[in-house]
Amino acid sequence: MDETGKPGVGRRQFQQNLLFSVLITVLGLITNIFHTLVDRVALARGMEATAAGLLISVMALGSLSSVILSSALADHVGKRRVILVALLILATGLYLLSIQGSFLLLLAALFLYGFGFSPSEAMSSAVLTDENPRRASAWMNVAQAGFSLGAIAGPMIAAAYVLARGSYHGLFLLCCLLVLAFSAVILVTARGRLGIPRHGQRPPMNMFSVLKERRFRYLALMIFLYLGYESISPVYAKQLFLASGASETMASLMISLFWGAMIVGRLVGTMLTGKEMQSIRAFTAVAFLGLLLLVVGTSMPVRIAGIALVGLGCGPVWPMLVVLAARLFPERSGSAIGMMMLSCVVGITLFPTLIGTLPRNLTVTFVLCAVLAALVFLVSHHARSEEARTQADRPA
Repeated sequence: MDETGKPGVGRRQFQQNLLFSVLITVLGLITNIFHTLVDRVALARGMEATAAGLLISVMALGSLSSVILSSALADHVGKRRVILVALLILATGLYLLSIQGSFLLLLAALFLYGFGFSPSEAMSSAVLTDENPRRASAWMNVAQAGFSLGAIAGPMIAAAYVLARGSYHGLFLLCCLLVLAFSAVILVTARGRLGIPRHGQRPPMNMFSVLKERRFRYLALMIFLYLGYESISPVYAKQLFLASGASETMASLMISLFWGAMIVGRLVGTMLTGKEMQSIRAFTAVAFLGLLLLVVGTSMPVRIAGIALVGLGCGPVWPMLVVLAARLFPERSGSAIGMMMLSCVVGITLFPTLIGTLPRNLTVTFVLCAVLAALVFLVSHHARSEEARTQADRPA
């Protein structure tokens, strides 16, 4: 049976859930292949390897633009339609990255890549939350565990391909073909789900209107703060271990340990449907403990335990925050998840510079990460109190 209890639909529903979960896994793979190769893209165009940051910024600009444009639109024309168009744009960007061209063509490729990537991930998440109201957290954690798996596999695949072929161009072309294949599968298996959604009252096109709801503002603030320490921890943990005398291989393994622990946390999160806010607080406390170990720990085993706890504590927090946001606006889940993604993009843009680059001190960086985790815990307390107050004010 499906979520509504209708017989004979459960298998198709499961296949759709699996399809979009695997799509999110593939997106995690592709984006980490891109981040692994972006320095080579810069070098191939005659730039310094450090210019990779500029190229990532162009991609992020495309991502930011598409989140704002597509999120509310998805509530009007249907999320699968937006995903299909976004995947085609993503494939175009990947194809342009695979060919030799001018600098302007490269900028166009990066912008299109970012423009197509964000709606593909955001609206795939929205589809999973829409169609699994009773199991949204479970499927979101499964999908994001897949994304984390892609984050581990992507750099390995990129390194192996370049070592075997001596060039990265063909790998971007393979990614393009993979994205096109998923577009075709979604189109074939949609079975009437590509229609325009029916609403009793047409939702507003302004995605920012979801911020009028105080509980949503708490969730958006939490995911913004969360992205601060989640985006910083693995990268700067590697630097911390290098500064402690670890080898390059050992330090790089700490990034894999972080993502591996995150997968474990997300798999645990699949069993916590209905307990999202309590789980967010508990896992954030685990991450806070891990960050403290990275600050005060002097031995290698203690710091290894610290990065493992941070990864475990980060695990299900992002998927659960997104699920809670979508539940607040069941008829506007596209806008809700889009706004959460926008908060993520802002967090990823600001925090690496504010608490990573500017302090120029690893201890200070991890202290600030711990402060962010503490703030997420504090805001979650207020969010839970607001939710209880809202429920108490509802008429019996």
